Amino acid sequence: MREKMIKKIIVVLIIILLTSCSINRIFEKNEIEQKQVENPSVASFTEFIQTTEDSLNNEILLKNNEIDSLYAVIEEMNFSVDSLMQALEISNSRVLVNADFQIPDSIIFAGRKFDLRNERLSHKFEKIFNLEVQSAHKFIPRSGKYFAIFDSIFSMHKIPLDIKYLAIAESRLSLMATSRVGAAGIWQFMKGTAKGFGLKIDSFVDERRDVFKSTVAAAKLLKNNYDHLSKLGANDWLLAMSAYNAGAGSISRVIKEQGGTDFFELIMKADETHNFVWRAVAIKMIFENEEEIFGKKFEREKPLLELVRKENIKLKGHYKIDDWANAQGTTVGKIWEFNPWIKIYKRARKKYSPINDVILPPGNFTILVPKNGKKNLNELAAIKRKFLVKNAGYFTHHTVKKGDTLYDIAKKYKTTVYKIKSLNGLKSNIIRPGQKLKLYGSLKDSSKEYYVVKKGDTLSGIARKCNTSISKIKSINGLKSSTIYPGQKLYY
Repeated sequence: MREKMIKKIIVVLIIILLTSCSINRIFEKNEIEQKQVENPSVASFTEFIQTTEDSLNNEILLKNNEIDSLYAVIEEMNFSVDSLMQALEISNSRVLVNADFQIPDSIIFAGRKFDLRNERLSHKFEKIFNLEVQSAHKFIPRSGKYFAIFDSIFSMHKIPLDIKYLAIAESRLSLMATSRVGAAGIWQFMKGTAKGFGLKIDSFVDERRDVFKSTVAAAKLLKNNYDHLSKLGANDWLLAMSAYNAGAGSISRVIKEQGGTDFFELIMKADETHNFVWRAVAIKMIFENEEEIFGKKFEREKPLLELVRKENIKLKGHYKIDDWANAQGTTVGKIWEFNPWIKIYKRARKKYSPINDVILPPGNFTILVPKNGKKNLNELAAIKRKFLVKNAGYFTHHTVKKGDTLYDIAKKYKTTVYKIKSLNGLKSNIIRPGQKLKLYGSLKDSSKEYYVVKKGDTLSGIARKCNTSISKIKSINGLKSSTIYPGQKLYY
């Protein structure tokens, strides 16, 4: 009703505006014509009035036609909105809910009782419950894959097992979930928080997408929140969950401002923070009443640990792992499927490379491998020996980009500024965009013969002096073009 009234007011205003403009234009036109007539008679003035009236009627008729067209557009918009609403209703109807299901009077969550007979709490809970129930066909089956992992890790860290439902509210149990603000993984960690709890994030790995490591980090964060708030007298896991979203500092300020130490006593400024707890509670109720709500139990995915085995890997350089995957009796595609924390390496052109360019940096990693893969022990032994060769492997050169420093490059490739300078004959730390730097190799190479470029030198001239070829100099020194500069050390 309110929307219709607003539309009518808008249309009336448009009519008034258009009519006013038309009248002004007509009067302006006739004023000009009138000035051209000296001493007009009464008859001519009457004719002028008649002409003005006819013109005005024509203008109004034209504007009425435009208004009719405007109404047609509005009707079409209304039809589109109605169609969209119908489509949404059809989409939501994929989950058939028992209309006779009655939400219980209360539910226990993380040791706290939610009294749903309270009118205010009941209204809030029912609204959230009805939203969550529409996605149950996605998250209930997926729970079979991960809940055993959550329960095991939470038990070790003495976290109430009910809090595992928070992962559904956060990500719908998707390791690949990424929020609008950059939170990632099944527990939706921001980069800074993730690194603070020991998760590695770089060009090659993002451990926020590792179900084991991210769950351990989530347990530690929840325990830290609980311990921090307990010092303020708030021994409440529900507030620890609120702090998971808003930060322990924010919840501490709410406690100090409002004076309460209980979840139900405090009013959160950000409704989203409060809702994450309520969503987790609603999700628990859906799991506990699954058959009564849907008239059936959803089929669960197999537990992850029934599908895979854990394999440890140690590397001292950057290596593609396709040969290692094959020696484990599987493919690199399957490795990436079970280990989405391993990134597909992004090239400088900002396009993903083929799937088999899955690279691990130096370090120790635990990789999930399909259980049905048959190992080739001889191949694995040879590959493991190769992985332990320091400063060798996938990357041999780095092309300098704007903003790069030798320190940043050395840090990225787990080498040193001294070694990069020695391998490339650099006398200072100055580098230029487009310059190709050799990254790995024995420092014995520096004992090979080299030529220091002087002003006016060319590659062809240096090649003649050193009795070699231009192509060989370019190959040894990683040059893409014939551009050289004074002071540069060229091996030949």
